[in-house]
Amino acid sequence: GPIFDKEPEEKVQNDDDYHVLAIDCQQFEQSESVHNTYPIEQDALNLLIDSENTSYDSDQIDQNDEDVNLAKERELLASLISKLKCEIDETKNRNTLLETSNKVLVEKLKSKIAEFKTKNKSLTEANNKLSE
Repeated sequence: GPIFDKEPEEKVQNDDDYHVLAIDCQQFEQSESVHNTYPIEQDALNLLIDSENTSYDSDQIDQNDEDVNLAKERELLASLISKLKCEIDETKNRNTLLETSNKVLVEKLKSKIAEFKTKNKSLTEANNKLSE
């Protein structure tokens, strides 16, 4: 059956000097079931298949295959849901960092605007004195 590789945990650096730790999501390894196996008895000259073990119900095997496929699908869906939850958590953390960064930048901008207004007022007053 398919094997879902486990993604390594790694540190990711972005341009904002924040370090985001990638969350290691659980992956599931599929086991392979084997059907149609028969015990073999050795006679003096011949290999014989045990007739009791050769009579199997085709519908039962089809149902077993369907059950295995459904189990694999459930495991895959659980893995995908887990990955989505990890991505949502990472996005929430990133948004929190960006909101904090934006608040700091807004405060710096307000401070620069206040400085600009003060300098502009001083220059206007100086210009008025010179023009008198």
